[in-house]
Amino acid sequence: MIEKQIIKLMLNKDFYTEYKGRVSRNVFQGSFGSLYDTVQKAHDKYDADISIDELYSLHTTVFNPALTRAAKEQFHELLEDIKETNEPSKQIADDIIKILIERDVAQKIAIEATEIFNGKLADFNFITNLIEKHKTGLPAQKLDAVTNDIEELLEELNFVSKWQFNINVLRVNVGGIGPGNLMIAFARPEVGKTAFWVSLVAAPYGFAEQGAKVHAFINEEPAVRTQMRAISSFTGLNKDQITKDIPTAREEWLKIKDNIVMLDTVDWSMDDIDSHCEKHKPDIIVIDQLDKVNISGTFARTDEKLRAIYTSAREIAKRRNCVVIAISQASADADNKDHITFTMMENSKTGKAAEADLIIGIGSNSIVDPANNARVLNVSKNKITGWHGNPPCVLDRYTSRFTG
Repeated sequence: MIEKQIIKLMLNKDFYTEYKGRVSRNVFQGSFGSLYDTVQKAHDKYDADISIDELYSLHTTVFNPALTRAAKEQFHELLEDIKETNEPSKQIADDIIKILIERDVAQKIAIEATEIFNGKLADFNFITNLIEKHKTGLPAQKLDAVTNDIEELLEELNFVSKWQFNINVLRVNVGGIGPGNLMIAFARPEVGKTAFWVSLVAAPYGFAEQGAKVHAFINEEPAVRTQMRAISSFTGLNKDQITKDIPTAREEWLKIKDNIVMLDTVDWSMDDIDSHCEKHKPDIIVIDQLDKVNISGTFARTDEKLRAIYTSAREIAKRRNCVVIAISQASADADNKDHITFTMMENSKTGKAAEADLIIGIGSNSIVDPANNARVLNVSKNKITGWHGNPPCVLDRYTSRFTG
């Protein structure tokens, strides 16, 4: 009875437009699912309400011309039943839609849980995402509209780029990053990927000094080494200088040390990172390197697995209301090049780039620069301000500071 009512309501163009993004084909069983497919195709093609008789003609002649006579008779009887069905009120229709959606979500969760119980690798992110998407899947008229007040709008935009870059060329042209953003920084080995994010976080006027709680997940080098680089970056003292004057280094480091947490996470999965963020609620997380983080599932190709990893990182940024800074390798195409683009990220087609709000490739040409301290920051994707460029900068390898 419910399916008949919903199919009849969906013939109305306005009703269909309001609910099409919420009602899955999965909520319809048997012949009702096939009819709903035709309803979707018809509304995509025609900008008008659809009658029962028109639905029958479209279903049996236009979209399913190979149906047998028996099948056509079956659909004719079904549509005659739908024609005689009373349409519920708008309020009752809302409740019916809600029940169908909840039933669909519950079924998907049950199937996934059963498969995990029977030996499938656990992917609890999948279940969490189903629940989160269901919570946010409210009708359009119930969503909060974006403010049209200029001052409020500017204030909200400032929040979107809450944490300002401390490298001048980035601060001027990009501004900063904020909750929900996924930023990718990539480069060839030994070019300065870790030094780059350490500089953004720990160098003077960096994210930590601005008050951000930064948690870094380290699977590339021992976290203790990265911690020392952060101390050097903030104090401006190299390791030998710190060793000779520990009291001065300690006094300076006290100013930001509680805002930085370094974690050795060699065997961590995306689920582990998500759970950590849920519990500790950092403002910014850094994953060095994201490509090496484990994720549940079976993938035919490496790029498919990487897409899933980066999609999961994006979802963590949104779900946990934090910034995610992902560190990645560049392919051999970027070797000894100043100017590189996100197409040069290793083992990626478009999967990585599609998820990011900001992508910065660090270019270096050691042939042209024997001193090996010149770098180029290649901003090849920027959804924050739209600016793209290739500003030069300088890396001090002994203090992990980028300036430019």
